[in-house]
Amino acid sequence: MAENTSAERLAGRRVLVVANEQVAERMAGPAIRSLNLARQLADRGASVTLAMPAAPSGLLDQLDGIDDATFDTPSARRFRELADAHDVVVTQPQRVDVMRGLSRARARIVYDLYVPSFVERIAQLGTEPGDERLKRRLLERDRLEYATALQLGDAFVCASERQRDHWLGALGQAGRLDLHLLERDPRADALVGVVPFGVADQAPEPLTVDAAGAIRGTLVPEDSIVLLWTGGLWNWFDPVVVVEGLAKARETEPRLRLVVMGMHHPEAHWEEQDASRRMREHAAELGLLDGDDPGVVLCDTWIPYLERHRYLLDADAGVSAHHDTLETRFSFRTRFLDHLWTGLPTLTTPGGELADAMVQCGAALPVDEGDAEAWRIALLKLAGDPDLRAQMSVAARELAPTYYWSRVSDPLVDLVAATQPGAPRQPLGRLALLRYAWLLVRIRAQAKGIGSLGSAVRGASGRARS
Repeated sequence: MAENTSAERLAGRRVLVVANEQVAERMAGPAIRSLNLARQLADRGASVTLAMPAAPSGLLDQLDGIDDATFDTPSARRFRELADAHDVVVTQPQRVDVMRGLSRARARIVYDLYVPSFVERIAQLGTEPGDERLKRRLLERDRLEYATALQLGDAFVCASERQRDHWLGALGQAGRLDLHLLERDPRADALVGVVPFGVADQAPEPLTVDAAGAIRGTLVPEDSIVLLWTGGLWNWFDPVVVVEGLAKARETEPRLRLVVMGMHHPEAHWEEQDASRRMREHAAELGLLDGDDPGVVLCDTWIPYLERHRYLLDADAGVSAHHDTLETRFSFRTRFLDHLWTGLPTLTTPGGELADAMVQCGAALPVDEGDAEAWRIALLKLAGDPDLRAQMSVAARELAPTYYWSRVSDPLVDLVAATQPGAPRQPLGRLALLRYAWLLVRIRAQAKGIGSLGSAVRGASGRARS
């Protein structure tokens, strides 16, 4: 799609992009995605506002040409107020009451379903200690929020064809595929678009004397063979098997070292998950955290977004291991995009659309799930073969343009350009909203204690009236 054509199609379109997490110096995937989608729409001629919880701190140059707005704690009234000033809203699913408010706005609502969080919730809570009733209610909350988005959204985007099949099935169950679909939109392209996570169209700034790498000589010795874990340590991952394989491989090649880029999520409410605790404890038991020359280095703070290339370009390979679960099947490992962007060879458990594409093109080597011996063999193979690493790096860089933000955002441009709403939105009944509000009250009471019920009830009743 030519850029001038996109600009013509989006000229005059007022678009609100909502970032559920804060756009700031340190960001995880949801905020990074919102920022880049807003950037693409603005570059193509739309008048874009990026809404986030608080005023942006840092990255102001990234917001050039984009207005910003804040919403603090999301509310139906504030979101409708923002939506009424725009033609299109692009947002991930919100609380049910907030989405009810959005459904009453004049704007077209496009829900971004790239993270099926209720699937993640199963993987997250399955190994965590805690009250089983609370876990079930948290899962039910996520399910209700996504069901409401499917009911009330005008259009949707997701990250892969596999996810698209999933969401089309869910939309069919929700009654969104009507008898006139074949006449109006036979492939449902105007309903669900595939918008993967992306990478910058520009290559990262190369390491120089002035912009040196952040690992060698700082975190590990200069002669290290550096393995990089580039994202969060969530419970659907298996970092323990990587640590076990590393401990065995270091008996042959002691220069191998693992660097974890960020142990603590930049959002303050996030708590360390079981996979992170087990990895840290296991690394300590194996002696990999000991002494002045540890085999595993844990970076406490999340790496700033604009500095991540200094770590990626200073490493020899990226590593990631996960369990074979539903989360894996529907995953699109966003951390791998940075591997492609910087030409970083990858060792990973197979599974997931992006991981499989990287293995197929030679940018990644597959390692069997849960097999520490397989990890030992793979690590030594990569460490001992610089030519193989070079070949994998070339393959990664050749795959990267497939995921340029300017390319992957095309389906979103199509949806935003189609400003006319589709089928009339189904109203969300007050009873459904009251049930959701009561669920939130019960979750808060279990999570924070009976003393929090007063404010929870007031908030829930306010949401029901919105």
